[in-house]
Amino acid sequence: MLGKNNDVTEASRFLASTLHEIRTPIQTIIGTIELISETHLDKEQTEYIRQIQFSAEVLLDLANNILDFTKIRSNEFKLESIPFDIAQVTEQVIDLISIEAFNKDVEIVVDIDPKVPPLVTGDSVRVQQIMLNLVKNAVKFTNSGYIHVELLYTDDKKVEFRVTDSGIGIPEDKQKKLFTDYFQADISTYRKFGGTGLGLSICKNLVKVMRGEIGVKSNPYGGTIFHFTLPLPDSLESNMFAIERAPDEKGKKTVDSEMKVLIVDEHVLSVQSIRRKMGEFGITKIDEAQTADDAILMIEFAEKIGAPYNAVFINLVLSKMDGWHLASEIKSDEKITKNFKMYLMVPEGQMRGEAKMKLLDWFDGYIYKPVKRDNLFDTLKMAAEKSTAEDGKPREIDITPPIETVPKSLDLPEVDDSKLASGLKILVAEDHPVNRKLIETVLKRFGADVYLAEDGEDAVERIRENPDITLVFMDIFMPIKSGVEATEELRKGGYTGIIVACTANNDSNDFADYMKIGVNDILVKPFKRQAVKSIIEKWNSVLQIPISKDILIETLTPVKSSEDDEIWDYKEFLDTVANDSEFAKMIIEDFIIQSKKLIDEIDENMRTTIEPEKIHKLAHTIRGSAGAVFASKISSAARALDEAAKKADTLDKAARLSGDEVRERFEEFQEYSKSIMERL
Repeated sequence: MLGKNNDVTEASRFLASTLHEIRTPIQTIIGTIELISETHLDKEQTEYIRQIQFSAEVLLDLANNILDFTKIRSNEFKLESIPFDIAQVTEQVIDLISIEAFNKDVEIVVDIDPKVPPLVTGDSVRVQQIMLNLVKNAVKFTNSGYIHVELLYTDDKKVEFRVTDSGIGIPEDKQKKLFTDYFQADISTYRKFGGTGLGLSICKNLVKVMRGEIGVKSNPYGGTIFHFTLPLPDSLESNMFAIERAPDEKGKKTVDSEMKVLIVDEHVLSVQSIRRKMGEFGITKIDEAQTADDAILMIEFAEKIGAPYNAVFINLVLSKMDGWHLASEIKSDEKITKNFKMYLMVPEGQMRGEAKMKLLDWFDGYIYKPVKRDNLFDTLKMAAEKSTAEDGKPREIDITPPIETVPKSLDLPEVDDSKLASGLKILVAEDHPVNRKLIETVLKRFGADVYLAEDGEDAVERIRENPDITLVFMDIFMPIKSGVEATEELRKGGYTGIIVACTANNDSNDFADYMKIGVNDILVKPFKRQAVKSIIEKWNSVLQIPISKDILIETLTPVKSSEDDEIWDYKEFLDTVANDSEFAKMIIEDFIIQSKKLIDEIDENMRTTIEPEKIHKLAHTIRGSAGAVFASKISSAARALDEAAKKADTLDKAARLSGDEVRERFEEFQEYSKSIMERL
């Protein structure tokens, strides 16, 4: 018997080693595709690239699943135990699949029990893996209807994750076998939807290792309910974080309880979820309408009886009249005073070609579905304050796209990051020639001076020859001398630069070991351009202060925006105009012409009559138009001048007014936008 067990162990190790080798060419394919996607491609070529990318990622996912399966079955599998925000992990999982769900016209709703602790202790990566597998299955097997994701906190202080769908369902006689290795309820589902049957088996084993329970049952209304429960203890830090987050003495987020809200949405589950969230904030006066006609009648009636709404939330997708048309009807209805705030609820990924409608300024803000608790609170808080943005432009809530789950436009111009790594000397230690070439190309495009090494010994020698190399991308598995051995030798020799371990292994236990020998960060293969960029942005500021190189990764704060984004967030602008390059050029050209004219008028007024009221109006106009095209620096400078002009109630104050800052920011924008517009 012992001999058989040894044979199984050897077979598992052989399989794992083979899969590691298989992943290398897959990673090369994915990296090469990313570089190709940055070139000019026609629509047919773009589709071919998309298909190759999809297939490569499916293969990589399969290899990762099999590796996970073999690890769980071996004694080598270990779990991490660190504090993490499980509510945030849940929302990140939903971000990954929400676009796919809404593209299928499936409503996805998320409810997080307010009793869930801010921080729990466990393995966040594995918990997320289980969540993602269950939710992806729900999306895969649901072609219409809904998916309801719930995060609950049980009476015995356990965290329960539940996914209810209205999909094809699973016969009860096959539900018991569902979590066994390689089992599929119906072979025809494999042909139609794909999959190996490994995912649920991995989930079951992970839950078992974490001393939890997992199960499945039929949805009485059609479909399936998957759920798992884990004993994740409340972290010691929870009280500290709860106090830090709490906006009031009771630790609860509250909004004016007298606020009256109307929700216009035909999806009952979505409305119920939003009502629950609003109830948590203390709002009780909530009405709902399932059609546009009902909404108009309810708004008119509320105003007629002297109890108008403070805020109206309108879903973009309605059967007979969409959200835009309903807003148009409300704006043109003479019976409605329009003293309330209107917010458009946009299913993630569904704005697309309609993005240019935002220029009409019909809404006071936009909030993406599935509606998240914190975003809803921010929106309600803003509505309760009864104050619009001073420039009259709508405020946007959570319009930053989530982690992409669909291929982004391959011909969309990027921010000029050719100087991102300018002045940095970076060593790439990678034995695979194609992978070495890929990362070298990416780094050179960021403006770095790149040195190359084919193995660990070569890497050590390169740094001895060039001690001013400040950043090293170190492949872990290399011949002659591994990345681990090279790192240990470099640290013993006094090297203080940043070392980033490059590995296809995503085992957090190994990551911890790498950190112990002096690795500062991890880049998981297949690396993508954005991942490399994030690493550089993350460590660039640290490299400026040598003493800070010993700071732990956990203490670093990621950079939220670049200087160029402040000059002009052109990505957001392009999204607003639905990536219509001709329309974008026309808008920017008009903005530049009009702004120059207004700035000249400000200068002329200051040289002659110095009229604060006129300067205020001119600056206010510039501020509004700059905000509309996301030229943040111009808008900020114009706001400062606008406010100064309004306060210039004496000759002395008026004489001190200056439009120099506005002109400087305008010229800066003009120069920066020129290079962007030429690429459209």
